[in-house]
Amino acid sequence: MSLQKDTHLIHMTNQIAANLGGGRDAETVAAATCHHLETFWARSMKHRLVATLECEDSELSPMARRAVTLLAERLAKRHAG
Repeated sequence: MSLQKDTHLIHMTNQIAANLGGGRDAETVAAATCHHLETFWARSMKHRLVATLECEDSELSPMARRAVTLLAERLAKRHAG
């Protein structure tokens, strides 16, 4: 996977997490960010974003990383079911 190619996805995910923050607790923000990604992003974008979890230097914020981890878990559950 080319991380450079997906830096815009990482940047957008960080922005979404920051915008949904607003004083909420971390798990609520992660869940809201994950929901946004599930609802509005194309399947290919979601899979590319999940693949960035494998790169330690992906520059996902901690909140965004948690949201993408949730997304990965939900996608895996759908694929298994």
